[in-house]
Amino acid sequence: MTEPLRIAYAVAEAYPWCMTGGLAEVSGALPQALRESGAEVSVFLPLYREVKRKVETSGSLLVDTGAKSGVWLGPHYIEGRFLRILGPQEGATGSGAPGSDVPTYAFDCPVLFDREGLYGHPDDVARFSTFCRAVLDCSTELMAGAPDVFHVHDWHTALIPVYLSGPYRDRLPNAASVLTIHNLGYQGVFPNHELLVAGLGWEHYTIEKMEFFGRINLMKGGIATANALTTVSPRYAQEIQSSLFGERLEGMLATHKNKLSGILNGVDTQAWNPSTDPLIPANYDINSLDGKTACRNSLLESARFDTWDRTPVFGVISRFARQKGIDLVAEIVPWLAQRGVRLLVLGQGEAALEEWLRYLERQFPNNVRVRFAHEPALAHAMQAGCDAVLMPSRYEPCGLGQLYAMRYGTVPIVRAVGGLLDTVVETPVSQVGDGQATGFRYHEDTTAGLQAAIDRALSVFYTAPDTWRQIQLNGMRQDFSWDRSAGDYIEVFQNAIARRRA
Repeated sequence: MTEPLRIAYAVAEAYPWCMTGGLAEVSGALPQALRESGAEVSVFLPLYREVKRKVETSGSLLVDTGAKSGVWLGPHYIEGRFLRILGPQEGATGSGAPGSDVPTYAFDCPVLFDREGLYGHPDDVARFSTFCRAVLDCSTELMAGAPDVFHVHDWHTALIPVYLSGPYRDRLPNAASVLTIHNLGYQGVFPNHELLVAGLGWEHYTIEKMEFFGRINLMKGGIATANALTTVSPRYAQEIQSSLFGERLEGMLATHKNKLSGILNGVDTQAWNPSTDPLIPANYDINSLDGKTACRNSLLESARFDTWDRTPVFGVISRFARQKGIDLVAEIVPWLAQRGVRLLVLGQGEAALEEWLRYLERQFPNNVRVRFAHEPALAHAMQAGCDAVLMPSRYEPCGLGQLYAMRYGTVPIVRAVGGLLDTVVETPVSQVGDGQATGFRYHEDTTAGLQAAIDRALSVFYTAPDTWRQIQLNGMRQDFSWDRSAGDYIEVFQNAIARRRA
């Protein structure tokens, strides 16, 4: 009998313990899907202050494993230990995440991680390089055997492949590394002297490895040394090899394209299920959308809008960043108001965008409501209650919002990039009955392109309600579970192992 793959899943954030975006959502679901595919998986993340708070408020426990790791940072020896997160329902045997039996280990090093905010600290190289080395030091002990694969994510853990190609090569000679790029826009670029803080020699400071315009680039180091690379959608894997989306790493990625593949993200189909979701006022399914009408009315009431008319309700659930095209939405608010659209916006981010949205909310009190927060319960309510969601991203590695929307019978209107192009299909109205059409999309990064897509959507919404309903049902029939994607990851892991051992 073949032994199951042993996978150390090292990540900077994972739902429900800490979260800034889609990385955490993926890391809250993918490990369990990998386990259900037959792999042995353990999750490793830093013990931030936010994680401690979440553990305390959820009634979970932190149990000392006895596994310790330390490094010299200048004249100071910094030591940390791994604690296992145990959920209240599993007692002393289970994992931390609800509905998961994947062991989760948090690296307790207060001097580096017991502070507000996950990222953006001046000593981030020290913080995440120490965490990466701790995972390499302790994973064999915690997993009762050396991992076959270290699955690492974005720049925060991209040093693990670098260490495996150098300082840890002899200690873990058979362990492969797979780097998943969730967003190439964030690369971990720091002054070059930070290479020494990470415990690496100058031999790593080369154009083929970590040197990046006179600085070091942690993501680049991971790309150069990982045994396999993945992105979170097939389209994004192609796009990042071009100058338009490559963020100055397109040449590096093209060089390593033979080990690069795109695997579409899935969604947690238990947490995001309109027929059972406890966070929405009425449940519904593909056989009856009556509950969606109740969700729509409840959402409008909570936003202090009238509920009696058929005026379309559009939602935006997003970080407020230029990447997400929030500025394009803001520019067309007067145009949307002329067409009677009511716009509900949830998120937070860049200060200038937040101020612009505050101004628009004051100027268009009959059409715009904005909540400046990260509120999962409201995100569920909006996905259930809105008629459509807007995602005008300038680039989008995968996107989860459009997948959630389709699960809830909410029509996505998206820019045709990355995972949005992979998942949202627009067809001529006459072909909607073929079951392919799931939304509306546009190609140009302009307000005119976005407006044209919205106009097509409004035309169907106002004049062809049966066609609109068919688009909703088409979306609800899509399978975006992790089952298929987990199988694709297992194949990548096996190829990475073969490449490492060759």
